Amino acid sequence: MDKVKKEQVITELKDKFSRSKAAFLGEYRGLTVPQLEEVRNKVRAGDGELRILKNRIAKIAAKGTEFEELSKSFTGPIAIAFSYEDPTVVAKAFAEAAKAKDNPFVLKPACLQGKVMDEASVVALSQLPDKQTMRSMFVGTLSRPLQNFLGVMTASQRDFVGVLTALKDKKEA
Repeated sequence: MDKVKKEQVITELKDKFSRSKAAFLGEYRGLTVPQLEEVRNKVRAGDGELRILKNRIAKIAAKGTEFEELSKSFTGPIAIAFSYEDPTVVAKAFAEAAKAKDNPFVLKPACLQGKVMDEASVVALSQLPDKQTMRSMFVGTLSRPLQNFLGVMTASQRDFVGVLTALKDKKEA
């Protein structure tokens, strides 16, 4: 790669590092192309991007960003996944790839909002619900007391109508 091309790649990577909320590392040694594509598609589904880079170029691009501390882990054949929206989806993609028996993918440290996370933290993050699920759980939690209150308020009216119906039936009989 010539110098101009390297500078373009570094500029592009700096932009990706500055836009992303999290970056996940994984060692892809021994992965077949279809296995790597499967991981890449799962990352893409979570509004992320998977890149295979030279470690030296990645270290230069990470310098001066919140992911600079993560650059110490840029050793060996590394795949970097940038998460632009919900980091749990990208963490799930990496954790599932590392868990698969036929897949030699190895989890490496990650960085979330400037904090470096070890492999166990990445697995823990992957077990959290995604953003959409969390929102629906939150709305359900908020609406439950209102539904209960509405049930209590209508119960007295329903009971009153029941008493009136019983009195009417009693007088008719």
